[in-house]
Amino acid sequence: MHSAAPKLEARAVYQEFGEVISAGPDGVRVRTALAELAARRAVGCLVEPQAGDRVLVATEEGGESFVLSVLTRPAPGPTVLAADGDLVLRSRRGKVGIAAQEGVDLASGAAVRVTSSALEIAALSGRVTLERIEVFGAAVKAELGKVKLVASTFDAVLDRLSQRAKRVYRAVEEIDQVRARQLDYAAEGNAHIRGENALVTATDVVKISAEQVHLN
Repeated sequence: MHSAAPKLEARAVYQEFGEVISAGPDGVRVRTALAELAARRAVGCLVEPQAGDRVLVATEEGGESFVLSVLTRPAPGPTVLAADGDLVLRSRRGKVGIAAQEGVDLASGAAVRVTSSALEIAALSGRVTLERIEVFGAAVKAELGKVKLVASTFDAVLDRLSQRAKRVYRAVEEIDQVRARQLDYAAEGNAHIRGENALVTATDVVKISAEQVHLN
């Protein structure tokens, strides 16, 4: 045997236009043709009311008043979509697009996360300012026309490093130091080592092999 559902008491609901006098965390103060009301912003009214807005108000007989919608705003200004709790934009079919002529700003006091199967960014120019960055990935491929890196410290820990270049120029103001178990340099043409002093030190053997050896 099913219990009877609680019977709802029927109350009349009145809708009227009003003007927002003030709006804040405690609610919205609205002036209508009949009275001045203390109203709450309905959950479905995502646009945050501001003073001077013309709104649609619903009032239950003997009950609360709710701002259902912001109809007009006397002066142009920012339109704020606000929710008291978490806000989720979801498209069950299709895409979600955000477009603006003068820019899009994302601000958060906590982390901003992007999760997707692929990420594409297309822009004429880009700038990233970070105090710390960590990147984890299985493979990185970059095709760039020009790269400029300015850093106070650069540390890299790699199992294997391969580089192919047509021309390489390096300028080191102080020390250029290489420590390796084995060191192999090979040149198809000439190999030049110049310095004010040149020292070659070996524990066992030093060997010079050539058709001609000139010592000046």
